[in-house]
Amino acid sequence: MRVKVSPSQVAGSIAIPSSKSLAHRAIICASLAQGTSTISNITYSKDIDATIACMEALGATIKKQETSCIITGTNVKKRTMPVSMDCNESGSTLRFLIPLCALSNQKATLMGHGRLMQRPMDVYTQIFDEQQLTFQQTDHIEVCGPLRSGTYTIRGDISSQFITGLLFALPLLDQGSQIAIIPPFESKSYVDLTLQMLRSFGITIHPIDDTHYQIPTHQSYLAGDVRVEGDWSQAAFYTVLGAIQGPLTLKNMNADSLQGDKVVIEAIKNKTWQQEDLIIDPAPLTGQTIDLADCPDLGPILCVLAAYSQGTTHLIHAQRLRMKESDRIEAMETELRKWGVEISSTYDTITIVGKDTYAKDNVVIHGHNDHRIVMAMTVFGLCARSSCIIDDAQAITKSYPNFFQDIQDIGGKVEIL
Repeated sequence: MRVKVSPSQVAGSIAIPSSKSLAHRAIICASLAQGTSTISNITYSKDIDATIACMEALGATIKKQETSCIITGTNVKKRTMPVSMDCNESGSTLRFLIPLCALSNQKATLMGHGRLMQRPMDVYTQIFDEQQLTFQQTDHIEVCGPLRSGTYTIRGDISSQFITGLLFALPLLDQGSQIAIIPPFESKSYVDLTLQMLRSFGITIHPIDDTHYQIPTHQSYLAGDVRVEGDWSQAAFYTVLGAIQGPLTLKNMNADSLQGDKVVIEAIKNKTWQQEDLIIDPAPLTGQTIDLADCPDLGPILCVLAAYSQGTTHLIHAQRLRMKESDRIEAMETELRKWGVEISSTYDTITIVGKDTYAKDNVVIHGHNDHRIVMAMTVFGLCARSSCIIDDAQAITKSYPNFFQDIQDIGGKVEIL
């Protein structure tokens, strides 16, 4: 898909899609629960559909409705047949489900697309080696359990997805376990989201301190009804767009959310709350230092914010951007330079010297098969003084299929070619 993005003056209200992070967790918990649960306010995307399909492969019964799904859970420990599942390009799906697949002594094959199988799996490789269990990674991953209880020591600077995967599985074992995190503990907010969702389905995890978790034994997931709150990762694109040339009202947002990407509002100036509505007004933007350790998904759109801010912005602790759907640091450098943005990087940092306007003829942006690159560069193009073309734009379907329609609804000039 190719789209033409033209300078636009946006304004109005936008209903932010529901949190993909929380939807993944709710669907998995409900699929492990005894009885039937309803998960409401779901925004479907390729990533969410991948988690649904995988949980169905593991034995859950899931009925999709327009904005909700009804889920009858299964006992994954009692799986008696080999299973094969496709995680598409969803890192959350893959890393969350590996420990659950390993609760059975039957083989599970997990497949993926794009760069998914290139993502580091060292944490699981080490765990399975120590327990002398099968973990084979080629163009797919094969695992076989049964996973055993114990003390799991995990580096905190790789990905919180490994910790979440273990938190889903370990409460179902016959003996208690512990998880010990080796500092620095990055993306801890995502683990907090996991703990929040586990509590909603009757699972108890005891935080001993900031880096240790005690998991009691013989627990069962209990069915429950959950409404998924708005997604701060997606709201970030409108937050930056509104700050540059709003005003915009973001609806369906939780001011008390545990989502780490809520920190995006700390990077802008003029914002007010009216219950679940966040109102963003444009204001002069200046360079700043932003730590991405707990919010790596904000990297691309914060590069756009930096490009339109007067002075120098430093994005630090950014290395995990290099192992996403694309190398997001390299991708943003490549595409922003096409507009004349002054940008440089190290392995772990991004430095941008911004200004208030950009104009250049015949700019063609490559989407890098990465939804966040496409959406960030769309925001950049809306705020520029000349039009551009973005190719590979279908990547938005990974997380936000209605993105271009929603942009058009607030006055954004986006034309699908």
